[in-house]
Amino acid sequence: MHIDAQRILENGLGEPLVVLRDDGTLAAGLATAWRSVEPTVWEFDLRAGVTFWSGTRVDATAVVASFERHRAKNPRAKSALGVMTFAAVASDRLRITTGSPDPSVPFRLATYAVHNAAEADRRGDAFGAEPDLTGFMKPVQFVPGETLVAEANPGYWGKPPAGQPSLRRIEARLGTDPQTRMLALRGGDADAEFNVEIDQRLQYERNKDRFTVYAPAPTTRNIWLNMAKVPALRDLAVRRALDLAADRTELIDGLNHGFAAAATGHFPAGLPYAIDTGTTTDLAAAARLLDEAGWRPGPDGVRAKDGQRLHLRILTYTVFQPLAIALQSQWKRIGISTQLEPVETTASNQMMLDGDFEIATYCSCGSATGDIPGQLRSFYRSGVVSNYGGYANPIVDRLVDELGTEFAPGRQHELAKRVQQIVHDDVALIYLYASTQWAAAYSTGVRGVDPNLARWVRPSMWIAG
Repeated sequence: MHIDAQRILENGLGEPLVVLRDDGTLAAGLATAWRSVEPTVWEFDLRAGVTFWSGTRVDATAVVASFERHRAKNPRAKSALGVMTFAAVASDRLRITTGSPDPSVPFRLATYAVHNAAEADRRGDAFGAEPDLTGFMKPVQFVPGETLVAEANPGYWGKPPAGQPSLRRIEARLGTDPQTRMLALRGGDADAEFNVEIDQRLQYERNKDRFTVYAPAPTTRNIWLNMAKVPALRDLAVRRALDLAADRTELIDGLNHGFAAAATGHFPAGLPYAIDTGTTTDLAAAARLLDEAGWRPGPDGVRAKDGQRLHLRILTYTVFQPLAIALQSQWKRIGISTQLEPVETTASNQMMLDGDFEIATYCSCGSATGDIPGQLRSFYRSGVVSNYGGYANPIVDRLVDELGTEFAPGRQHELAKRVQQIVHDDVALIYLYASTQWAAAYSTGVRGVDPNLARWVRPSMWIAG
C-alpha cells in the first residue's frame, strides 16, 4: 500500500463522526444520525458501545474534548472548526452551534478522527507514537513516512459476526516509486496499492483476471501560485500568461494517456455547480500580455522587468514531478524560467502550510462534493490556512460567506459558479485537467472492498485463501 501519516482514517486506525465517501456523499461513522434543528444548531446521535483502545467509553463529553483539542493543536482544524461550539446535551448526543447558518457542518467533521483527548493530555508528546483511538486496526509498529503495522482490535464495536472472515493484520508501506509498488503487488508481496498512477493502472487493467482497479471520481489538478510571497505573481498578466501557456492537450495525452479531460474551473465539468469556460492554450496571447506588462525578453530569452528576471521555483514531489517538468518546458516557450525544487511527499504538507513555495504542483484537488461551501472556502477565502497562495478578493470573500449560509441547492450552485468564474478570471490557481489518476488496485484475492471507499481498510474486507 501507499501510505503516510495522513492515512489514519483510511487505514482503519481512527474514525470520524461522519464518513465522506468517494462520491462526495456522507455515511454514518461514530455518529449514526445528524440533523439541523435550527439554522445555527446541529445535533449528532452517537453510536452506542464504542470505546477507545484504552477501554474508555466514547461519549459526547469525550467527543467534545476531541474536537476542542483538534482545534487547539491543528491549524487546519482551527480554520474549519473555529466558529463552532461543542456541547454534550446527553451522553449519546452532541450539539454543535455555529456563528451563522452553516449547511456544511457534517462535511467539516469528516476528516477528524475522534481521539481520547484526556489521555493525550496525560501522555503528552508520547501520544503521537501511542495514540488512543477507536478504529478496528490498532498499530503495533509505526515508522513515520515508512511503515505501519497494525492488528485487529478485539474490542472494536463493528467487528464482523463470528465465523465471518475479516482482516487480522495490515502492513502498509510508503513507497514513493510507482514501479516498485506495482512490482510488489504483481509479485505477491502486497495485496493492494493505493494512489495508483497512470502507467501502472494501464498494466493492472490489462490483467483483470489478477487485479481489480477502482477508479476514483475525477478531480481537478491545479497549480498553486504564491501571490503572498512572490511579487511577480501579483501581476495578473504574469498569472494569465502562465495559464495560457499551459498546454492541456499535451498534458492529457502525454502524461495521462487520456485518463483526463481539460479543466474548466475548480470542479470537474458536468457537475451542476461547475463552470464550463476553461482556458485555451494561446502562446501568442501569453507573450503579448507579458510584453504589454513590461516583461521583455533578455539576451538569454528569459523575460525581465525593472531588473527583475521572470524566474520562478516549482515545488514538486514524486508523483507530480513529470507534470512539473512538462510545465517547465511549456513556460520556457514564453520566456518564463523555472527551477524544479523536488521534496519528499510528506515534507510538502508543512511547506505548503508555511507558504514556503513560489509555484507548487501540490494537489488539494477540486472534486465532486456535497460540501460546496466548505471546499471553495478552503481554497479562496482570505485568511484561511489552506488558501496557500494568499489569494484575496473581497467580492469572493463576500460570496463565499453567503454561500456558507445557504441551504437551498439551486442557490448554492448559482453562488458557486459566480465564485469560480471570478477566481478563474483572477487566475487564483491554474486549472489543468480533471483526472481519474490515483485509483486503488487490489489483487483479486482481496474481498469485501467498498467501491465507494476504495482506499479505506474496512472491517468487511478479507483475503481469500
